[in-house]
Amino acid sequence: MSTSISVSASSTVPARFIRPNPPNATRTIEALRELGYDSYSSVMDLLDNCVDAQAANIEITISEEKGDFRIVIEDDGLGMDEDTLDEALRLGSDTQRETGDLGKFGLGLVTASIGLSRRVEVYTRELDGNLIYGGFDLDDIAEHDQFRKWIQTDVLEINDLPLRGTRIQLSKTDRISNKNVTTFASTLRKKIGQVFRKFLKADRKITVNGKAVEPIDPLMLSDPNTSLVLETEIEVEGGGSVVLRAVELPDLGQAGNAERGIIAQNSGFYLLRNNREIIDAYTFDFYKKHPDFSHFRAEILFDGSLDSVFHTDVKKMSIHPSQSFLDRLRQATQGLITQAGREGRARAHVTRRKIDHSLAESNITRRATLIPKPKTLVEQRPGRAKRGTPARGASQRGKGATHVTDLRTISGMKVVFEEGDYGEGPFYQVGRQEGRTIRVVYNTQHPFWRELVELAAEPKVVAMLDYLVFAMANAELLVPEPALIFKQQVNATLVGLLV
Repeated sequence: MSTSISVSASSTVPARFIRPNPPNATRTIEALRELGYDSYSSVMDLLDNCVDAQAANIEITISEEKGDFRIVIEDDGLGMDEDTLDEALRLGSDTQRETGDLGKFGLGLVTASIGLSRRVEVYTRELDGNLIYGGFDLDDIAEHDQFRKWIQTDVLEINDLPLRGTRIQLSKTDRISNKNVTTFASTLRKKIGQVFRKFLKADRKITVNGKAVEPIDPLMLSDPNTSLVLETEIEVEGGGSVVLRAVELPDLGQAGNAERGIIAQNSGFYLLRNNREIIDAYTFDFYKKHPDFSHFRAEILFDGSLDSVFHTDVKKMSIHPSQSFLDRLRQATQGLITQAGREGRARAHVTRRKIDHSLAESNITRRATLIPKPKTLVEQRPGRAKRGTPARGASQRGKGATHVTDLRTISGMKVVFEEGDYGEGPFYQVGRQEGRTIRVVYNTQHPFWRELVELAAEPKVVAMLDYLVFAMANAELLVPEPALIFKQQVNATLVGLLV
């Protein structure tokens, strides 16, 4: 007979039954290394600590020594005392944080460091304080299967350290995305310039391998040709608000736009938490990225007090806003997005290259005998009917008048592809049939046509699409009702995929 034991929620377990439950150190560390940091976001998270420490100058040095990729980040910030360093080297540190800080969970130093390297060393001191040295090594943790670190307070003076501040040294770097020092440093410099642009414009100085980082504003607000189309605040539930700015970027021509990064990939919303960018070029699924929208960009600025609304993750690389905020954001920007797409289509209409349909037109005409043909109106003149029998429908008003007979199947066939503007209409229309000629008119305002323009340099791609559309157009003439239903479903699917 089994005996069930129930303990009410208010009951407490006697102390003698309580036992420690520490995590497996090695597996925990390896799991944290899989959080999804990329090489650049790891460095960015370490820079957050420098900014929070009120550093005016930050120097990043990247080098390769005996096959080991080394990264050193040094700042002239407030520095740390022994207790603060002890907490900073702990997973989930309990250091005091304000809503204005860039750090959020107290995990940044450890998780960002191990996202790149297996060994972390920290030198730090406060103004007029002693130099302190601390760190940890993942190989040491794995060997003892314990969370271990070291902190040394009797460190010999290092000549090139500032009077106060912190130096972080990463070595045993085994998760770097690009081991070419020059390329990695150049890419990092650009990413820092965008992510920390607000701080750089406020006289913070950051260098990478001795070269200053310049602020990069994706909204290009300093360009006199950029149009600021919206600047407002959006209230959020529970109190507080965010600042929203939206712009229409200037058109610099095909080459100029490409050089300045005015491309579909960079279109969207840029979110900044406490003036630090955490998400770039995000659409919130308000539209699909397409060259038509390349000139639309917006930024959303909020502070740490609204973290519960935006639900940023540990890495500050993803965001999950509340639905009520998304509804307000869509309402504020949907008209601007629609207008940006309309202007983008107008630009494409002017600059697109001509699409050559001659390959499909000639092949369809040449193989007309193999293709089912629709019926057409055939003109009949007096005298062609049998002697003594008036032609059906013949006019009784006089000799020589033209008479229209009933429908007949055409003996040959010719197809012509044309272009027209049908706004939000279907991808193609069957134009007026003239004798043996079937006219298929593409809708230049349809998103699928705009995708075709991007591929127009490949004649076979155009021809294959022409064959498919002609088959649908011909079917529409042969069996109008079912073909029209099919056409509507195809169009709805295309719009759903491309808009």
